[in-house]
Amino acid sequence: MKSYNYKSFKIEILYEDDQLAILNKPFGLLTHKKNLNDEEPSLCESLKINFDITDDEPLKEGIVHRLDKFTSGIIIIAKTIYIKEELKKLFKNRNINKYYTTYVIGNFLEKEMEISGNIARQDKQRTKFKMTDDGGKDSLTIVKHLETFFGSVSLLECKIITGRTHQIRVHLSNIGYPLIGDRDYKKNLEQKFMLKNLPNHIKLFIDNFSRQALHSSRINFKHPVTNDLIDVLCLLPEDLKHLDEVLRNG
Repeated sequence: MKSYNYKSFKIEILYEDDQLAILNKPFGLLTHKKNLNDEEPSLCESLKINFDITDDEPLKEGIVHRLDKFTSGIIIIAKTIYIKEELKKLFKNRNINKYYTTYVIGNFLEKEMEISGNIARQDKQRTKFKMTDDGGKDSLTIVKHLETFFGSVSLLECKIITGRTHQIRVHLSNIGYPLIGDRDYKKNLEQKFMLKNLPNHIKLFIDNFSRQALHSSRINFKHPVTNDLIDVLCLLPEDLKHLDEVLRNG
């Protein structure tokens, strides 16, 4: 698999043609900067060095959608203004299927369920979000239960129908299943109760997990130019592989 290095990050190229590329964004890397004075590394900055991109949108050259800084996995890159607009239409019309893998605290009881409702910024902490009946934007996530470990931690696949900021994290926390490592949306008392069946060394591992256990693992859509079906998978990064091994091996 092709890849390139940018600062301390290795970025894999999962798919590429003349119009677009699909990359594996490492966790800890911003998708794009908020302003010109931001000196933190970003995926967008790496694109300028490694791809021939024509775009007139400052700070978001080539960027069609985003992932949170500490979410890893699949992200689509547009190489031209035309393809960027076409991809935006596909997202707007919900013709791009995006799947995420996540590990949550709690024994997820449903085989499959839909989580919906409006999401808005929190009143005091404006960088965080909440479910609300007053304003906000509609949201929908389809959650499939894959496995549960020790009756305390569940492995889920989440398909997002809408793409709201922090959507999966807010949805799952709101119904009582916070993501492992998610400091913004954790529920301390509930979390301690739900982890009671875990061996102590696994509890400690989970308590110290460094980021939200969320990975963009699959995407599929019809190519805007060729009309071919593009279906790309992205394997778990090393930290989530390690988490999975710890849970399986006890």
